[in-house]
Parts: sequence; C-alpha cells; structure tokens
Amino acid sequence: HLQSHAKKIMKRPLDTTSSNTTSAQKSTTSEEPSSSSPPTKSQRMGASLACPKKEEKEESNKTMEVEKMDAVATGEVDEKLYSRQLYVMGHEAQRRMMASNALLFGLSGLGAEVAKNCILAGISSITLCDPSPPTSFDLGGNFYLSEADIGSDKSRAVLSCDKLSELNQYVKVSVADVPSITVEHQEEVLNLVENISVLIVTIPLPDSLIIALNEKCRSIGASFIYSITTGVFGKVFCDFGESFVVSDKDGEQPAQSQIEFIDNDATPPAVRVLEDQGRHGLETGDYVSFSRVQGLDGLLSDSTKEYEIKSTGPYSFELVGMDFTSA
Repeated sequence: HLQSHAKKIMKRPLDTTSSNTTSAQKSTTSEEPSSSSPPTKSQRMGASLACPKKEEKEESNKTMEVEKMDAVATGEVDEKLYSRQLYVMGHEAQRRMMASNALLFGLSGLGAEVAKNCILAGISSITLCDPSPPTSFDLGGNFYLSEADIGSDKSRAVLSCDKLSELNQYVKVSVADVPSITVEHQEEVLNLVENISVLIVTIPLPDSLIIALNEKCRSIGASFIYSITTGVFGKVFCDFGESFVVSDKDGEQPAQSQIEFIDNDATPPAVRVLEDQGRHGLETGDYVSFSRVQGLDGLLSDSTKEYEIKSTGPYSFELVGMDFTSA
C-alpha cells in the first residue's frame, strides 16, 4: 500500500498587535395603538422599528467602543461575526489575521475587491494608496465609486475610504497621502512600507519600483503580492519571504495506490504502481509512506516513515536518496 503526502514550505506568522471585533444589535420597541385614533398598519402588525434618540445613540457608540477595546485587549474572536470563516480557518488563523496590517496600492476594480475582502475578513488595519482621480472606466470595476465622483478633485482612495470603512467598524481604514506612485516619488512611496504585514499592489507600476517595493518588504519581513487584471487575463506574483511552508498545496486527500513491484537493484530504488488502479498523481518533491510491504529485509516495514520521491512517469517514481541494493 502506498500513501502520498504533499509537502512544501510555510510562512512564519508576523508578530503584530492583535485586534478583535464585537457586534452591535439594533433594538426594536413596541408602540401601543392610541385609543383616540385608528391603529396604523405597522401597529396592527404588532411592532415598529424605532430610531434611537441622539443621547441614546451617543451612549450606544460609547458602549460599543468600550466593548471593542475589551475585545482587542483579550484577543478573543467574535464567533458570531466570523462564524463562517472560523469553520474553515479556525481560531488561531483568525487571530493571526486580526493582527495583520495591510497596505494596498490601487483602488481600481481589483483593488476595491481586495480591500472589501480584507476588511470583511477582519484584519487589524488597511491603508489605501491611490492618488489617481476616478475616470469613467472605474465605474465598471470599483463599485464604491459613482458617476458623481467623475471630475472630482479627490482621489480614488479618498472617495472609496468611507464606504469601505462601513463594512467592518472594527477594522481601521485609512488613506496614505502621496503625490503619485511613480519612480519620481519612489522615496515617499517606499516610506509607506513600514509596520505592515503585507503589501498588495493591484495597478501597473514600473518594474524598477515594483522590485524596490519587493526588496523593501523582504527587509522588514512583510509579504508582497503583485496582481494585475487585464480583461479576461490576469497575473499574480507572491513573495512570502524565505521561510514559507505550504502544508496542503491542492486541498486533496492523500492518494493511495497498490504497488506492483519495487526494483531494489536500481539506485535509487524504482517503484511501479498497478496501472489498473490509475495514475499515482505524484509530483517530484512529494512524500510517500508504505504499508504491508513484504521482503526487502523489512526496510519498508515502518508505515510512519515518509520518503521523498522523484516522479519518472504516471505509474512510476524513484525514492530519492535511498539504496536497497543490499536487500
């Protein structure tokens, strides 16, 4: 029996300050119908939604702010707000996300989508950087811009900031002030890359500036993501540093195959699986373990031991660094 395991490399989480979220609920009040006038439709239904008075609103905001500070201090996860992603990632991954600070270059259609997803996921903060004014082309991608914004003297980042902030009141959303994201202002742009967990670039930039930004992220231990969409085509480049581990590269369950034979005369040993069981689906660099192997002087009797393989075909592979010629 052969069981394969994919192994690659994982990023070390950055150590930043954690934040958290709490949820606020709207309150409803019931109004009794007046004896001197017929009841309204909403009164006949039994209740109506009442807007809180100004004093009540201020008190509610203060209470929510205190709850938010308490949540940040204790590092607890709001299970109601993040229930769906907790099922997928777990509490530890959510805490790491809540401690992340992102810097986003570009508020085009792709940038707006990235910003929205980061905020809804519950990171600690995100800084928007895009000094370009909106154009008519932006209306087809950035859903936080409107026709009234065309011709405005405000940037795409400034115009999008308020609406993005409304998505999650516990995520700090701010705008970076730079004249332009160009080589001429490279020093000012690079100065923004400080105290962040990740830099995401979603607009075309000169290669020299992209390389400088990537190197700056490397120097401070931040992740770097560069992604561009052009119609139906797109590209993405990720640099998560020198130490990054992917423990599950494809999300599939470990594959199993039946062994046909092991050629121990070859160095390294060659393994062939039964063709009627299908292709082994392995790639060079994957790891496998064996069970119920007979012969070879018990060299493969330990079913917990894993062996790195080199794929030599759809039904064969070699055990890297192993020598069974003496068996």
